[in-house]
Amino acid sequence: MHFSLKTLLAALWLAGCCSITLAGAPDSTAPGRANVENHCFALDFREQTYQVGDVEGLFFTTFPHDDPTAGDVIYDRRKWVNSDMLKLVNGDGLYLFIKARGDEKVFDSFRMTSKPYYNLDEAHPRLLFVFKGHMPSARGLWPAWWLNGSLQPAWTYQNKTAISTDAHLDTLSGRGHFYDTPSAVNGTDWPAAGELDIIETINGENIVHNTLHTCPQMCDARWNDGGELINCANARDGDPNAGCSGIPYTLDAVEGTFACLWEKDRIRFYYWAPGEAVREAGGPLHATPNPDLWGGENLKNTAILLETETPCDSESHQDWQCNNCRDSNTCSFQNMKMIFNITLCGKWAGARFDQSGTPGKNCRSYIFGEGKTAIHNQFIKIEYLSVVNIP
Repeated sequence: MHFSLKTLLAALWLAGCCSITLAGAPDSTAPGRANVENHCFALDFREQTYQVGDVEGLFFTTFPHDDPTAGDVIYDRRKWVNSDMLKLVNGDGLYLFIKARGDEKVFDSFRMTSKPYYNLDEAHPRLLFVFKGHMPSARGLWPAWWLNGSLQPAWTYQNKTAISTDAHLDTLSGRGHFYDTPSAVNGTDWPAAGELDIIETINGENIVHNTLHTCPQMCDARWNDGGELINCANARDGDPNAGCSGIPYTLDAVEGTFACLWEKDRIRFYYWAPGEAVREAGGPLHATPNPDLWGGENLKNTAILLETETPCDSESHQDWQCNNCRDSNTCSFQNMKMIFNITLCGKWAGARFDQSGTPGKNCRSYIFGEGKTAIHNQFIKIEYLSVVNIP
């Protein structure tokens, strides 16, 4: 693929102090070991031509662990019975599927995690994450686009001369559980470095949730100029404050353009409907996006982040959480990786499946029974995806 000098200069301006690569360019998209942190990129599947290797250069496409949310899916490609879980259609998009298995037990699904990880610093005061595409919608489904961090060496490739690969992750297949097997796609110290959920929706409701998860002693948040401060910890099961959330918003379908602007003391969430002009000057898909121009109906939630005096204690929080959070005492998200995934039922969609006394059980009965056909071949479609440093 060839790019004009004008396009390349625009990309360099876009990057600011952050390295950026347009997938398919001669220098390849894969971040090298030296610039894996804060590696900016743009994948424009509607306008550019790619190979699957361009995607694999930026993302792990397997998760060789059981689902941390207890969903009825297999993310481990070594255990898939379906061979067509990823489909790249140039001029259209990248499709990530969930598919039924012939064994009637679980579904094959995707958990795609970025190889680069992201931190705010003096050279990167604001990082912008943009996704244009489609999320699936059906009862039992729980699709998400989110950022997750970890402080563990395996997550940030410490003591390695190269970034981990899917082939390396394959060696972890069948070894241990998500809570005791750290890897480049799995931190066992959650939520020590924080989690930032940009799109979560369950059970075909088409309600988009924006949520932050931190250690108790990390962050309080004030959402949308409200007066109430909320601690962003994931407390005991059943606690309504499982993290802290903005105002959910309902869409006819979970598709269009979504963006998250991450700053040290503020996180903003945006949405544009499919027909809106997102490629115009300053827009989220423009070569030089300018979030300072965005607002109005496109701004869905704003979280103002504040330091907290909340302790982690046995009365309010779980023992494992206080153990993981022992050294996380400031309001900072660290080593954030981008993740796309689809799970089924599990701790949230299953618990909210219906109003009965056994929603989780009913959810599992549904997805393996009458709901199986509706779920099979559901997909996340990525038309455009970027990470941009905003100086």
